[in-house]
Amino acid sequence: MFDRVNDAISGGSESSDADAEHLDDLLRDGEELKHALANGGTIEHTKDGRTTTIESGGDHGAFMLVTDERVLWVLGDQPDEAEIAFEMTALQTSHVRKGLLNSKIEVQTYDETVVFDPDEGDVEAAEDYIDKVGSSWSEMSAALAQARDAIAAFEDACERGENPDQHALSARSQFSQARRCATREDRAPEEKIRAEIDTVVEELDHARVNAWLDRAEAAIETVETALDEERYGDACGEYVDAAEALEEARDTIGDVDRVPVGAQKRLDSLDDDLRTAGEAFLDDAAGRCETALSAEDATVAVDAWEDAFERYSAAADAGWNGHAPVSEGALEYQLAWVTAGLLDAMSAHAESLERDGDDAEDDDEAGDYYEDAEEWFERASELATDHEHHAPDDYEDAVDRVEEKRLESAGWEFGG
Repeated sequence: MFDRVNDAISGGSESSDADAEHLDDLLRDGEELKHALANGGTIEHTKDGRTTTIESGGDHGAFMLVTDERVLWVLGDQPDEAEIAFEMTALQTSHVRKGLLNSKIEVQTYDETVVFDPDEGDVEAAEDYIDKVGSSWSEMSAALAQARDAIAAFEDACERGENPDQHALSARSQFSQARRCATREDRAPEEKIRAEIDTVVEELDHARVNAWLDRAEAAIETVETALDEERYGDACGEYVDAAEALEEARDTIGDVDRVPVGAQKRLDSLDDDLRTAGEAFLDDAAGRCETALSAEDATVAVDAWEDAFERYSAAADAGWNGHAPVSEGALEYQLAWVTAGLLDAMSAHAESLERDGDDAEDDDEAGDYYEDAEEWFERASELATDHEHHAPDDYEDAVDRVEEKRLESAGWEFGG
């Protein structure tokens, strides 16, 4: 009556050997049957605190099949699918309830329990296999769950702009723990357990590469937006972060065993985008310098020099070195030259205002010119103070000179 499943218990009730030849519909490809137990047709199942007795009915029996991957309970002699199936990775405990006449085997997961009362098969051998091999699977699964948590933390830290390396180290530590589970029990299917581990190792490899590429891509988008809004400090800071993220991605691609499909192409594309943005930024700065040099109007020259100064200062403050590409030394030299040009333009504009004050026939008009000239000399003095190789003394003397003229035009006298 129970031909197909009974054939799995070769040698009858006195043997614990099992043969899966007739269980193709129940077992996965490569899954190996290790033990088979049978009874008259009942399975006791508890789930979420509720216990039910499952019966096969008629003359059909119930069977408990232990494979190298799962524990299955089936009904009838022609089962196409399991009534209940526990993955070895989900097992928590198993034990044999010994009685005067017979012994029952109890198997538990986090939220389910099955009690089986066998008439045939070696219950002690089956439980021992479930306990030892199931522990290898479940502890491996727990280690991989923690590894996946570490991978998620890696991705989150990278997205927030933090250093995520500690999370990668944590994941690797869990892989070591999982690999120990694969070799601890001789009967455990080592190749299958290692295959599960390799899957998560690949997830870490992909996460490491993609997270750095995502970070670079987000930074490049911010660079472009910030440049459009003339937020040069933000743009240069994000440029450096993007460059560092791309370098990390490049190193990671060379380090991992499994590179995501298309990762190298994406890296090359982002590298081109970043270089284009950086070169355009520097070209615009150079263009502002050319405008300043050719300007006939002092205010136009000052505006152009100031814009170039802001760009080069932002790049220097962000730590550009080899970016775009421009070396730190070349950037410092350019910034010093632009600073000198800006100081000359400020001074020339202030002197022009001072001459306009000298030529003014009206004292009030002269006072206004002198006041404007004084402000420009003060700006030049502050700029020179903040940059080495530029002495503020000449501008401070000019401030004193113009201030005296302004006070004289207002009719103010010392002691008066």
